[in-house]
Parts: sequence; C-alpha cells; structure tokens
Amino acid sequence: MKFKHVIVTFICCSFFSVLTAQEVITNESVIQMMELGFDDAMIIDKIYTSDVKFDATIAGLGKLKKAGASSEVLSLIMEKSKQNTKSKTGIYFVNEDGEDELIQPAVFSGTNNNQVAQKLVSGLINSKQKARLPRTQSNNVINTDRPEFTFIFNPATTEVDNLQNTQGSQAGLLNWWFRVASNPNEFVLVKLKVKERQNLREVITGKSSWISSSSGVDPKLAIGFDIEEIEGNKFKVTPTSLEPGEYAFLYQGQVPQGRQNQSVFDFSIQ
Repeated sequence: MKFKHVIVTFICCSFFSVLTAQEVITNESVIQMMELGFDDAMIIDKIYTSDVKFDATIAGLGKLKKAGASSEVLSLIMEKSKQNTKSKTGIYFVNEDGEDELIQPAVFSGTNNNQVAQKLVSGLINSKQKARLPRTQSNNVINTDRPEFTFIFNPATTEVDNLQNTQGSQAGLLNWWFRVASNPNEFVLVKLKVKERQNLREVITGKSSWISSSSGVDPKLAIGFDIEEIEGNKFKVTPTSLEPGEYAFLYQGQVPQGRQNQSVFDFSIQ
C-alpha cells in the first residue's frame, strides 16, 4: 500500500512539473487532472492561473463531458476559449527585451514594532508596525522612471466562490488577490525604505498609541497612478514619475477568511 502511495505521489509531482514547464492548459490537461483525481476546485484554479488553449467545439466539449468534466469546468473552458489570450492573472511589466514579465509576489520576512521605553514626559509614544522584505533590491528591475504595468484580474464567479467555500484551502491557492479584486484601485503603490546594514527593505503598515491605532499604509505615503481599462479584466497602470529606488504594490482590499495578506509585488527603478 505504501509503495502505491509513493507511485501516485511521484506521478502527481511529475504531472505538475510538466504543467509548470508548458504553462499551457488544454482539454487533454484537464482530462489528465481528472484521471489523477484532482477535484473541480483545483482544476478551476489551475485554469485561472495558467495560459490556456482549449477546444470548445461540440466534439471537444463532448469528450470532456464523457470524461467526467463538471458543468462548472465546462463553462469556464468555454469562457476562456472565447478570450483566446493569455489568462494568467497578476501584475506584469515590460522587461529589457520588450516582453511582458510577471511580478511574482514577494513575502514579508516579518514585522517590527518600535515599542521602546514607551514612556516620555508627555506620555506614551507612537508604535509603528513595519513589514520587511529581504535584500535591498528587488529581482524585478525596471530601467525607466515612467514604467507601465498591466494588471490582469479574473474575479471568481458565484459558482466558483461556492466551490471554494466547500473545498476550503484546496481552492484559490495561486494569485488569490486577482480573484478577489477586480481593478487596480484595490492596490496601493508605495516606496520602500532601504536598510543597507540590515540588508532589507521595509514599509510602515500600521501605527498605534495609547489612545488609538490604525492598520494599513498611510494614504500620505501612497504614490498616485493612472488607470486605463484595456479589457473587462485587464488594465494599464502608469505611476507618476518615479525616482530611482525600491517600490511595491500592496493589496489593500478585503482579505478572504483563512488568508493572510503577507505578500507584495515589488520592483526596483534604476
């Protein structure tokens, strides 16, 4: 029995390695996932976060239906086949080769509170909550002070939402920010403070004192940007002129139950 479990695990890992390398989901990919026992939530999530090339003809859909595809999966396949474009959600920038490059979310390494000695003659001083990113420079380097970003969203449908609620942590594993949000207004752009000695970058994400407290980025620190809708779920975002330094987009919308908003989309202006 243990040997069987090892074989199944090996097959699943190999399958996902192939999907990651190809980055294109087809009808055959969906059938393979079903044969390997993946549930609807995982299949739907993979479709939302990958490039796709589906056959939505009657014959193609019939083959999927015969293989056991649910109505939710079939509906999503038909929707994606109409777009005939890359469907991977996220934030993109134009790299040195003139190609769109996806900004992978960076994870905060921790928070810091400057609650030292807190007593002064006038009372308690303010305490600042700081979120930190490792290293002093982002891997996403942009060589212009007027960069353009492309935000691609794909908000979950009611059916998918219901599916996620029933499947719990199995669903919405990747890029959930762009399934929950629907436009760039739910993000804030900030400049990160570089700490050379500590080899990190940080941003203030909250303040508190003995009489009040607040969470989130101070609106005074937010950098403005223009938004242009390209398609229903795709937007061009152009910040005001940025001086050399470290920056990040932070999601400021409602965080789904069971999620932690500990990631940011960072970049460096050279």
